[in-house]
Amino acid sequence: MPLLSAKGMVIAWLLLPFLAAFLAAVLPPLARWLALLCCLATAAVAVAIQLGSLPVNVDLLGAYGVALKTDAFAVPFLLLNALVCSAVVIDSWERPLPGPFLLLLMVLHGGLSSAFVVMDLVSLYVTLEVVGISAFLLILISRSDRSLWVALRYLLIGNTVMTLFLIGAALVYLERGSFRFEAVAGTTSIAALALLLVGLLMKSGLFLSGLWLPVTHAEAPAEVSALLSGVVVTAGIAPLLRLSCGVPALGPVITGIGLASAVLGLVFALADADAKRLLAWSTLSQMGLVALSPVAGGFYALSHGTAKAVLFLVARRFPGRALQGWRERPLPAGVWWPLCIGSLSIVGLPPLAGFAAKTDLSGALSLPLEVAVTLVSMGTVAVYARFWGAPLLHRTAPVVGLSSGGEAPEPAWSLGVILLVLALVVMGSATLPSTASPFSAVAKSAMVLLGGWGLHTLVEGLRLPERLRLPDLEGLSDLLGGIGVVGAGLLLILNR
Repeated sequence: MPLLSAKGMVIAWLLLPFLAAFLAAVLPPLARWLALLCCLATAAVAVAIQLGSLPVNVDLLGAYGVALKTDAFAVPFLLLNALVCSAVVIDSWERPLPGPFLLLLMVLHGGLSSAFVVMDLVSLYVTLEVVGISAFLLILISRSDRSLWVALRYLLIGNTVMTLFLIGAALVYLERGSFRFEAVAGTTSIAALALLLVGLLMKSGLFLSGLWLPVTHAEAPAEVSALLSGVVVTAGIAPLLRLSCGVPALGPVITGIGLASAVLGLVFALADADAKRLLAWSTLSQMGLVALSPVAGGFYALSHGTAKAVLFLVARRFPGRALQGWRERPLPAGVWWPLCIGSLSIVGLPPLAGFAAKTDLSGALSLPLEVAVTLVSMGTVAVYARFWGAPLLHRTAPVVGLSSGGEAPEPAWSLGVILLVLALVVMGSATLPSTASPFSAVAKSAMVLLGGWGLHTLVEGLRLPERLRLPDLEGLSDLLGGIGVVGAGLLLILNR
């Protein structure tokens, strides 16, 4: 007789990160192992869901309680959570981490896992707040005055939009008598839909609601940036995709916002001269592509989040963040190879995971949207081509620099980064045989790569500050105004 029922296993898995965080506070030497245990448990649950070993629907505390759905939709998001969090833990294994980093990481991991499987609005609100507060405290880890302001700004904006989300949930309950996602599908309240979307768009880092990303990434440590762009933004995009499936009226709206986000992030990424800010703008753009298809969005989020975590984890070892003069700065092999592989996966080069993700996405879209995504993909190539000019540093010494504490030399290769790179290769190779029309897909990828390189050459030739300077949209008033504009626009569009 099994010790736990299948339902009990789901509950135990969701509680494990929070219990592990408490235990880590009591026994700090166990923190890294406990964090890895949480990640392994999440990966195991994802595999069990895929194999059909767990119940799809789990209801707790009755009709008005917690509703969970451990279905195939959640699998890529859970795998992404396990991969990115475990890579961050392994990457920092030999380095001292500031403050309660690992404790907060476990709480963040637990909140993210819950956000991917909950199916009622109140539980989703609670999990997103857990994710937001954990991310806020992680941004503060660097303890600088600038990071304090950026973290407080993130918390203020997050709390504001989640208050609006909660009001939207209350409106749904007043009309339908339920907080379940199914009730959202039956609501006739335009205000409720708009308020729910405003909260999820900010958490997803989409369009004007995602303008908090660049400054936050610029001030956050590389490990925190990897978490934010790799997996934190998917806490909002996963329920957004679920709602777009269940609420037909939201599908075209989310598609339009996703496309606008893809273009906005691309334009600003092409113009930015800071490496970490460029990666953050690219996240805003790529999350827009994830929002285009509930069917293909999960695997696209998995491939993008894995690659973006690679890029941010190696960013702390860049010789400098300014892209000007990048070609004169040799990079060690432990940075150069992951930088190339991660960026090539995002632009969609076979046999990496990004190629399969872009192929799946194109197959799930109508012809006009497929053409738009192809053009955006060319722009993405132009963005990441700015990293490809750095020469490889040929060095025989086994170390490159010192750890942040200066106690021991840092290894030439990060095991956490290697884990993510291998995941990109394995996922891409495993899905390549199932690709429909592989030759045409490879030919299209080559065309996108050539077209993007041509765009890169053109933009670099025109790169003058007075020509490529774009308006600053990242002040607090701009962020709050952008959220207001998005909310008003949603009311108008949904009312048509």
